[in-house]
Amino acid sequence: MSLESRYDVVIAGGGLAGLCLAIQLRRAQRELSVLVVEPNRFPLREAAHKVGESSVEAASHYFIETLGIRDLLDQELPKFGLRFYFEKAPGNRLEDRLECGPSHYLSVPSFQIDRGQFENNLAERALSLGVTLETGARVSRVDLGEDDGDHTIVVKRVGVGESVDIDARWIVDSTGRAGLLRRKFGTVRRVRHRANAAWFRLDAVIDPSAEVLDETWQGRVNEPRVLSTNHLMGEGYWVWLIPLANGRMSIGIVADAELHDFSTVSNFEKALVWLEEHEPQVASLVRANLDRRMDFRAMKNYSHGIEQVFGPDRWAITGDAGVFIDPLYSPGSDFIGMSNTFVTELIVRDAAGDSIEVRTAAYDQLYRSLSRTFLVTYHRQYKLMGNGRVMSFKVIWDFAMYWGGPALLLCHDRITDLAFMERTRSTLQRFGEANVRMQAFFRDWNAVREEDPPLPAGIHVDYAEIEFLARLNRE
Repeated sequence: MSLESRYDVVIAGGGLAGLCLAIQLRRAQRELSVLVVEPNRFPLREAAHKVGESSVEAASHYFIETLGIRDLLDQELPKFGLRFYFEKAPGNRLEDRLECGPSHYLSVPSFQIDRGQFENNLAERALSLGVTLETGARVSRVDLGEDDGDHTIVVKRVGVGESVDIDARWIVDSTGRAGLLRRKFGTVRRVRHRANAAWFRLDAVIDPSAEVLDETWQGRVNEPRVLSTNHLMGEGYWVWLIPLANGRMSIGIVADAELHDFSTVSNFEKALVWLEEHEPQVASLVRANLDRRMDFRAMKNYSHGIEQVFGPDRWAITGDAGVFIDPLYSPGSDFIGMSNTFVTELIVRDAAGDSIEVRTAAYDQLYRSLSRTFLVTYHRQYKLMGNGRVMSFKVIWDFAMYWGGPALLLCHDRITDLAFMERTRSTLQRFGEANVRMQAFFRDWNAVREEDPPLPAGIHVDYAEIEFLARLNRE
């Protein structure tokens, strides 16, 4: 390995979070020497089997404004919002289900991302900015420096005995669920939310909405529904359909562990049987394209937390290596944007000679507090997913909470402004308390659902035409 003996920052893991952080650091301060160590070799294959293909508004701001990579996003698919189908009808006709989705694009763009293609492009951009990218290697050991001394990082070539010791002022863990520093410190925290997921890719696009012959139903939207992140919802579960660039499709099953046992989706054959029972339209389209299946993965109890993500002795954890709550509403890249922005601020201030102890503790508390706030939206809420009346209101409420809260803070670059965050702390606390009460209200409403009259078939909740939501998105 032809590496320097010392770097300002070593990032363990060159996936989405690690590559974005490297780009952000070099854009913030070109003098920083940054090494990214990644076990895989580039280029990755397209449609690489990773979680996080759907981005939403805060992540779009992070990619476009903070990282300056709008040109890379233009190679991905523009997303026609999040779209939900509730209340399965006799015959499983899609047009008879309650649809909650936009009729037209909202103000802030979002994207469907082919993670293989996107990360290949990110790697090239990082290299062009002077980042050192060491592939086919991993960080095998970290010895934190004493007092203000450098850390010692052992980088080892994958599959062979070759290794090298490197000094670094900062070490950032972006190793995903492998959790390099989380394992070292023993700081993983179990969360109350228990859910499982299974997903696969097809080298083909499947589109249940294309089979609908009702012209009135088709005319309710200005763009093809297949460009949305489509969610087919039932009690205790949701199924995602995400189109990718170059004519591929991601299909996933996410389910409450108490209502749908992991064993029913733990391999592809079982997952297909599960789809035939719960979402037969999707199962039929998958069966018609079995020869186009690319991969399969299942994950039990995917949600996890952590006791600390940033340390005053110059270490940090970002991406899934720290916190992962739930894929509904696609918040994963938002959390990457938030954590990377905190980390960049700490590293740049440290390089300038500023004390970071107080700021590190504040950022750590704020990031973990935001993750707990997000958790309330998902924990104990999967039982509601078969109730279209309740869930359509919940979706609107959840969007208002997101666009009027975390997305607002990130898109206006306020999350690292400690003076601002302190001034608004009581407002933000009331904001969080209101969400706790509303999520409890939705559960109470669902418990008495038999008192509600039946819904007529084919309702469309067009949230793009709800003015206060459109304004929150726009502003």
